[in-house]
Amino acid sequence: MSDDPHRELYDRLQQIYVLLDDGDRRALRSVGLTPTHFTVLRLLDPTRETGRTITRLAELMLCTRGNATRLVQRLAESGLVTTRSDRGDQRLVQVFLTPAGADRLAAASVYHAAANRLRFAWLPAADLRRLTELAGVLADQLAKNLEGQSDTTRPR
Repeated sequence: MSDDPHRELYDRLQQIYVLLDDGDRRALRSVGLTPTHFTVLRLLDPTRETGRTITRLAELMLCTRGNATRLVQRLAESGLVTTRSDRGDQRLVQVFLTPAGADRLAAASVYHAAANRLRFAWLPAADLRRLTELAGVLADQLAKNLEGQSDTTRPR
């Protein structure tokens, strides 16, 4: 163990992120999606009666509105999403899955689920539940920490 267990945990989580992202990229390549595009499509659940605004997508993905707009434009050019003005506020743009987008999401979800089963098959069920629980606690705490911070790091 290093002298800085916080750094060691961060380094492990960073390594896990890179490995998961690469695995996602490989799994989703066969359906023509990047991991980021897959995430956007998942956020536009086809069972939702209303779309999501560009602003909300940006918030959920922790990116700028400009980045979210570019992602949506690429997906729209591919016929996977459509946009239209919000009925209540014409300044807002709502994003919706198209039928082709819902089909692509369904296909990608099959590949993604298979990749996840392969990645985590070695974990006994009790360990999988515990790791999932700890990851949930960590994600919740990290989200809370972000709410109270500006874009600069504040040591505590």
